[in-house]
Amino acid sequence: MAPSNRNFVIAYVLLVLLPVLGLVGVLRHGRGLTAPLSVDGVWTWQADGSRLATLPCAESLLSNQNSTLTISQSGANLVLDFNNRAKAAASGVIEGTTLKASIVPPSAGASRTGCTGDHALSLTATVDPNADPRSLVGMLSANGCPSCAPVEIRALRTPVETKGAH
Repeated sequence: MAPSNRNFVIAYVLLVLLPVLGLVGVLRHGRGLTAPLSVDGVWTWQADGSRLATLPCAESLLSNQNSTLTISQSGANLVLDFNNRAKAAASGVIEGTTLKASIVPPSAGASRTGCTGDHALSLTATVDPNADPRSLVGMLSANGCPSCAPVEIRALRTPVETKGAH
Protein backbone atom coordinates (compact mmCIF):
# COMPACT_ATOMS: atom_id res chain seq x y z
CA MET A 1 0.00 0.00 0.00
CA ALA A 2 1.33 3.41 -0.93
CA PRO A 3 2.14 5.76 1.97
CA SER A 4 -0.45 8.33 0.80
CA ASN A 5 -3.20 5.66 0.72
CA ARG A 6 -2.19 4.42 4.17
CA ASN A 7 -2.36 7.99 5.55
CA PHE A 8 -5.79 8.42 3.98
CA VAL A 9 -7.08 5.19 5.58
CA ILE A 10 -5.71 6.17 9.01
CA ALA A 11 -7.25 9.64 8.73
CA TYR A 12 -10.59 8.16 7.61
CA VAL A 13 -10.68 5.75 10.55
CA LEU A 14 -9.77 8.46 13.07
CA LEU A 15 -11.97 11.24 11.69
CA VAL A 16 -15.04 9.29 10.49
CA LEU A 17 -15.34 5.74 11.79
CA LEU A 18 -14.41 6.36 15.45
CA PRO A 19 -16.84 9.32 15.89
CA VAL A 20 -19.65 7.32 14.19
CA LEU A 21 -19.00 4.34 16.47
CA GLY A 22 -18.98 6.67 19.50
CA LEU A 23 -22.29 8.21 18.43
CA VAL A 24 -23.89 4.78 17.98
CA GLY A 25 -22.68 3.79 21.48
CA VAL A 26 -24.09 6.96 23.07
CA LEU A 27 -27.45 6.53 21.32
CA ARG A 28 -27.74 2.90 22.43
CA HIS A 29 -26.77 3.73 26.00
CA GLY A 30 -29.22 6.68 26.19
CA ARG A 31 -32.14 4.78 24.72
CA GLY A 32 -33.51 3.90 28.17
CA LEU A 33 -33.13 7.37 29.68
CA THR A 34 -36.20 9.46 30.45
CA ALA A 35 -36.39 13.14 31.33
CA PRO A 36 -37.45 14.06 34.87
CA LEU A 37 -40.93 15.46 35.40
CA SER A 38 -41.07 19.19 34.66
CA VAL A 39 -41.96 21.24 37.73
CA ASP A 40 -40.32 24.55 36.92
CA GLY A 41 -42.46 27.64 36.87
CA VAL A 42 -44.57 29.69 39.24
CA TRP A 43 -46.73 27.83 41.75
CA THR A 44 -49.46 29.24 44.01
CA TRP A 45 -49.24 27.47 47.34
CA GLN A 46 -51.44 27.33 50.42
CA ALA A 47 -50.91 26.13 53.97
CA ASP A 48 -52.76 26.38 57.27
CA GLY A 49 -51.37 29.62 58.71
CA SER A 50 -51.94 28.69 62.34
CA ARG A 51 -50.09 25.38 61.94
CA LEU A 52 -47.39 27.04 59.83
CA ALA A 53 -46.69 29.51 62.66
CA THR A 54 -45.86 26.60 65.02
CA LEU A 55 -42.91 25.41 62.92
CA PRO A 56 -39.57 26.99 63.85
CA CYS A 57 -38.36 29.23 61.00
CA ALA A 58 -41.47 28.74 58.87
CA GLU A 59 -43.13 32.00 59.83
CA SER A 60 -40.10 34.08 58.89
CA LEU A 61 -39.42 32.14 55.69
CA LEU A 62 -42.96 31.81 54.43
CA SER A 63 -44.26 35.20 55.43
CA ASN A 64 -47.87 34.64 54.40
CA GLN A 65 -49.96 31.53 54.06
CA ASN A 66 -51.15 32.08 50.47
CA SER A 67 -48.19 32.95 48.34
CA THR A 68 -46.24 32.06 45.23
CA LEU A 69 -43.30 29.76 44.83
CA THR A 70 -40.98 29.87 41.83
CA ILE A 71 -39.19 26.64 40.97
CA SER A 72 -36.19 26.67 38.63
CA GLN A 73 -35.24 23.26 37.30
CA SER A 74 -32.15 21.85 35.64
CA GLY A 75 -32.60 18.15 35.05
CA ALA A 76 -33.57 16.60 38.37
CA ASN A 77 -32.12 19.50 40.42
CA LEU A 78 -34.35 22.29 41.72
CA VAL A 79 -33.94 25.75 43.21
CA LEU A 80 -36.97 27.13 45.06
CA ASP A 81 -37.78 30.80 45.68
CA PHE A 82 -40.69 31.51 48.02
CA ASN A 83 -40.95 35.12 46.72
CA ASN A 84 -40.82 36.73 50.13
CA ARG A 85 -38.61 39.24 51.93
CA ALA A 86 -36.58 36.61 53.81
CA LYS A 87 -34.29 35.17 51.15
CA ALA A 88 -33.80 31.57 52.24
CA ALA A 89 -31.63 29.13 50.35
CA ALA A 90 -33.86 26.36 49.09
CA SER A 91 -32.83 23.53 46.83
CA GLY A 92 -34.03 20.05 46.08
CA VAL A 93 -34.49 17.23 43.61
CA ILE A 94 -37.33 15.56 41.76
CA GLU A 95 -37.30 11.76 41.71
CA GLY A 96 -40.20 10.35 39.70
CA THR A 97 -43.19 12.29 41.03
CA THR A 98 -41.63 13.02 44.44
CA LEU A 99 -40.17 16.44 45.12
CA LYS A 100 -37.76 16.74 48.06
CA ALA A 101 -36.34 20.10 49.11
CA SER A 102 -34.38 21.58 51.98
CA ILE A 103 -35.01 25.19 52.99
CA VAL A 104 -32.19 26.79 54.96
CA PRO A 105 -33.21 29.90 56.90
CA PRO A 106 -31.48 33.19 56.10
CA SER A 107 -28.80 34.26 58.56
CA ALA A 108 -30.30 37.75 58.91
CA GLY A 109 -32.82 37.81 61.72
CA ALA A 110 -32.02 34.27 62.88
CA SER A 111 -31.10 35.32 66.40
CA ARG A 112 -34.31 37.35 66.68
CA THR A 113 -36.60 34.45 65.74
CA GLY A 114 -34.60 31.60 67.27
CA CYS A 115 -34.21 30.21 63.79
CA THR A 116 -30.85 28.55 63.12
CA GLY A 117 -29.39 26.14 60.58
CA ASP A 118 -30.42 23.29 62.89
CA HIS A 119 -34.04 24.18 62.18
CA ALA A 120 -33.93 23.96 58.42
CA LEU A 121 -37.23 23.01 56.85
CA SER A 122 -37.83 19.95 54.71
CA LEU A 123 -40.45 19.84 52.00
CA THR A 124 -41.54 16.48 50.64
CA ALA A 125 -44.32 16.58 48.07
CA THR A 126 -45.92 14.45 45.40
CA VAL A 127 -46.60 16.01 42.02
CA ASP A 128 -49.72 14.99 40.10
CA PRO A 129 -48.53 15.02 36.47
CA ASN A 130 -52.03 14.31 35.13
CA ALA A 131 -53.71 17.31 36.75
CA ASP A 132 -54.29 20.39 34.63
CA PRO A 133 -52.89 22.66 35.94
CA ARG A 134 -50.22 20.48 37.52
CA SER A 135 -50.53 20.21 41.31
CA LEU A 136 -48.51 19.07 44.26
CA VAL A 137 -49.39 18.03 47.80
CA GLY A 138 -46.83 17.57 50.50
CA MET A 139 -45.61 18.12 54.01
CA LEU A 140 -43.37 20.85 55.38
CA SER A 141 -41.50 19.81 58.51
CA ALA A 142 -38.80 21.26 60.73
CA ASN A 143 -35.54 19.34 61.01
CA GLY A 144 -34.30 18.83 64.56
CA CYS A 145 -37.76 19.29 66.04
CA PRO A 146 -39.42 15.90 66.61
CA SER A 147 -42.24 17.51 68.59
CA CYS A 148 -43.19 19.87 65.73
CA ALA A 149 -46.10 18.57 63.67
CA PRO A 150 -45.59 18.75 59.89
CA VAL A 151 -47.78 21.18 57.95
CA GLU A 152 -49.60 20.18 54.77
CA ILE A 153 -48.74 22.26 51.70
CA ARG A 154 -50.83 22.35 48.53
CA ALA A 155 -49.77 24.08 45.33
CA LEU A 156 -51.03 24.62 41.77
CA ARG A 157 -48.74 25.57 38.91
CA THR A 158 -49.70 28.81 37.24
CA PRO A 159 -50.41 28.08 33.57
CA VAL A 160 -47.83 29.45 31.17
CA GLU A 161 -49.29 31.79 28.60
CA THR A 162 -48.48 30.60 25.10
CA LYS A 163 -48.02 33.07 22.28
CA GLY A 164 -50.37 32.60 19.38
CA ALA A 165 -49.04 31.59 15.98
CA HIS A 166 -49.21 34.19 13.22
